[in-house]
Amino acid sequence: MSAGATGHDTATDAVTRERGALCIVGAGIAGLNALFAASRYLTPADRVVLVDRNPAAGGMWTQTYDYVRLHQPHRMFTAGNIDWQPVRPPAYLATKPEVLRHIATCLRQLRERVTLVEYYGYELETVAESADSVVLRCRARDSGQAPLEVTVQRCIKAFGFRVPKNPALPLASALVTSISPGDETFDAQLADNADRPVYVVGGGKTGMDTAYLLIKRYPAREVNLVVGRGTIFASRDKSFPAGLRRWWGNPTTLSYFLDLCSRYDGNNAPAVFEEFKSARAVHLPGTGAQYMFGILSQAENDRIAAGMNECINDYLDDVVDTPRGPEIVFRSGLRRALPRGAIVVNCTGYVMRQDYPYEPFLSAGGRVVSIQPTSGIHFLTTFAAYFLVHLFFLGELRRLPIYEMDYQALLRKDKVAFPFAAMTQALYNIIVIMEAVPGRVMTECGLDFDRWYPLHRRLFGLMKLKRQAPAYRAQFRATLDTIARTYGIRCGPLARKDG
Repeated sequence: MSAGATGHDTATDAVTRERGALCIVGAGIAGLNALFAASRYLTPADRVVLVDRNPAAGGMWTQTYDYVRLHQPHRMFTAGNIDWQPVRPPAYLATKPEVLRHIATCLRQLRERVTLVEYYGYELETVAESADSVVLRCRARDSGQAPLEVTVQRCIKAFGFRVPKNPALPLASALVTSISPGDETFDAQLADNADRPVYVVGGGKTGMDTAYLLIKRYPAREVNLVVGRGTIFASRDKSFPAGLRRWWGNPTTLSYFLDLCSRYDGNNAPAVFEEFKSARAVHLPGTGAQYMFGILSQAENDRIAAGMNECINDYLDDVVDTPRGPEIVFRSGLRRALPRGAIVVNCTGYVMRQDYPYEPFLSAGGRVVSIQPTSGIHFLTTFAAYFLVHLFFLGELRRLPIYEMDYQALLRKDKVAFPFAAMTQALYNIIVIMEAVPGRVMTECGLDFDRWYPLHRRLFGLMKLKRQAPAYRAQFRATLDTIARTYGIRCGPLARKDG
């Protein structure tokens, strides 16, 4: 329980009991967007219980590697429309400490809107929904603390993607060093062994962050990348253009993805991928077979390409010791010698690596909203939290034909199609939502990437969307229905249960 989170009802039978109007499980950026939206329908007297498994608010940002930076301009990473302080240039990429400070700022402001009671270090165990309440049981991660029981009128489970901390790879070799970016000894291992070659395993955001850090910090060091099929990234230069191009020129994010998804029909993902790759993406030479919503500048990409020793298009299975020394074993069956003492850094992807059972975004009883990848309504959980909670309090979730999508199932079946299917679903859902909510819901959404552009360009894009909304809605819905049939995944309106 956080300092100052006082006033729980009772603590009998070694159980701490709380009551309130709402419980939010998850204090990451998705949970804070849920709280922001809920605060628009609650009063300062309404009691909201915030529960999180971590020691403090921040979600994945509390445990990710220290050198991580936002890949997007910082102002579009927030809760609702809460501004960043201090004011920095629009293109500034915030560091981990700055992100955590902003999350703390958001939380301070949200405490002024409701009576917020915070419990950190608690894992949710059970949720029981009745006709007039929801009861949650939580286990304290510290065995010395009593369990927590929360009884509320509504509940929001803001789990998001439940991003874990990447461990070091369990390699068979005793002659190499295996580490992870989040290890406490990460910096020391690299500094103490500055003459040893490094193999960065993974070509996604973590892999690029790590390779970039190593090449900048140790320019004479041998840095190798093992990237599998390779990942492409949305070009930051084209997605968030600087100078006059911000005012005139490149299509805005909304306009570009409306046009791109208009050409995606659910069956032509490879062609759409190649179009996106050539028109709007960056990648290391000779790589780039999938896209996972990462963002990178051309300059960063070029620095990595110029500074690395080798980029290997294969997957690491293990490193084993032989009479000749350590050998890296690839999934393809190829093997190659490694220098003794080489450092292997685990930067493999960790989003949606673990499967979770299906859970609808609205419970059958209508009192619990769940934000997670088995029934996602937007591929960014910040957006999903913001809009789901507004619709929750407006009483629109049962009525609107919002499409859920099982992201984890689609990702297993077709990584190339995944981003374009998810974009199409997000655009369809935004059109449906936009037609059903008060205008302030849209204007207070500070997460929108189009906020990078001046007002006249945003208004032009919004007018285009509204004018063509019926056509887009019909086309995108047809594409989503095709996706459901083609891949045999859950992709459609939430099943309604009366009563």
